[in-house]
Amino acid sequence: MTDLVTLDPSSMATIPRHQIVVSSSYGFDETLQRLRDAIAAAELWIIHEIDPQALLRKGGISTIRLRQLLWFHPRYMARLLLTDPGAVPEAPFKFVVSEQAAGVTVCALNPILVFSPYPRLFGLAHELFDATERMLETVSTMPVSGGDI
Repeated sequence: MTDLVTLDPSSMATIPRHQIVVSSSYGFDETLQRLRDAIAAAELWIIHEIDPQALLRKGGISTIRLRQLLWFHPRYMARLLLTDPGAVPEAPFKFVVSEQAAGVTVCALNPILVFSPYPRLFGLAHELFDATERMLETVSTMPVSGGDI
């Protein structure tokens, strides 16, 4: 394998309106485990866990610790299919956990904004926002904004 090219994304990230970003009160591994536990406690499923850091390493690139936890549940997919099948591409949701010099952050999409083009999914969007908020509260004391949209 060739020498790794190191990526150090030290610039401030843009945070679009449809994203929720919180600082974790814990290290990288504990943050991941707390989110896994919170997903299970919410009776949701981890659909897949992606390790972008490992994938980049295979391509000869070294970067920050980075992980994606994709989550959802068949009961929500059934509701999407029954209420508005056009919204199916919006699922599953995910948490992106990253570790930089300033600490560990968790990013998630705001379900209220993700489902805003689908008016019949208003109730489901708020239900998923509440679940997202509860899960993020297991790793951060920062308030989660966006539920009042």
